[in-house]
Amino acid sequence: MSENAYALEVCYNLRGGNRALLLDAFANVRKEDFLFPPPWYVAITTPGYGRRAVLRDPAELYQDMLVELVPEDRINTGQPSLWAQIFNWSDLKPGMTVYESGSGLGYFTAIIAHIVGPQGTVYFDEPHEKLRDQCRKNLQGLANVHAKYPGTSLDRTYLCYGTTTIPAELYRNTKMRGQIVFPFTDSWGHGYFVILKRKKKSCDLKVGSPCSFVTSRDYKNSAFANELADLHDMTIDNRFVEQALDNTELDVAKMIDLALEAS
Repeated sequence: MSENAYALEVCYNLRGGNRALLLDAFANVRKEDFLFPPPWYVAITTPGYGRRAVLRDPAELYQDMLVELVPEDRINTGQPSLWAQIFNWSDLKPGMTVYESGSGLGYFTAIIAHIVGPQGTVYFDEPHEKLRDQCRKNLQGLANVHAKYPGTSLDRTYLCYGTTTIPAELYRNTKMRGQIVFPFTDSWGHGYFVILKRKKKSCDLKVGSPCSFVTSRDYKNSAFANELADLHDMTIDNRFVEQALDNTELDVAKMIDLALEAS
C-alpha cells in the first residue's frame, strides 16, 4: 500500500474540519522513523491480512495496524485510524500549542507537529523507561517539538493512556475553550474517549468512541469508572470542578459523579 493509499484508508470516515490536513500528515510522516529497528511485530486490521504478522520492509508498515513497542507491558503504537478520528473530532488545527503524554516512540507526536505546523508548538512526555530515550531521539529533529514543558498555555492536551485523573497543571494551563482529550477508562482499560472543554464558568464533557487502552501507572481506581453506563455529554459547573481539583490532579471521575448527583 502506498503512503497516499494508507492516508486515505486511515482517514476514510472523516468529514470536513481538518481532514485535508490529516491526509497530508499521514501521507508524509514516515512511520519507520518512529519505531525501533525491524523486525516489527504487528497486528493488522486491513482486510485480507492475518491478525498478526512480522514485517521487515518499511513499505509494509503503511497499513492501519498496531506495532508492538513493549509487548510485556501491552504497549503498542496505537491504531492510526483511531487517532485520525480523535484528531478530527477534537479539531486539531495549525498554530495550536499542544501537550501530548504517553508519546510512545513519537509517531503521533510527529503527526500532531505536522498538523500544527511551524506556527504551532508540541510538548511531549514519554515516561516509560524502555521508550523515553528513543522517543526523544526520534523527535529531536522536529523544530516545533519539545521534550521540556515550561507551563505554557495549551490549546489541546492528548493523554495516550487510560485514566480517571489528569494532572492539575495541565487543566489549569488549558486555555478557555481549550480541550483535554483522553481515554476515560475502568481499571481494565476499557472505556470511552472524552473531551474536557474548559470554559469560564463550567467544563463541557463530550463523550466519544469506545476504546481500550493500557492504563497509566498511577491509575486511580474509581467506582464510577467501573460503572460507565451514566457517562454522557454534559456541562459541569465549576463548583464541581473545584471540588475535584487539588494541587496535583483533577479527579475526573469525582467531578462527573458530583455533577450527576446534583442533576
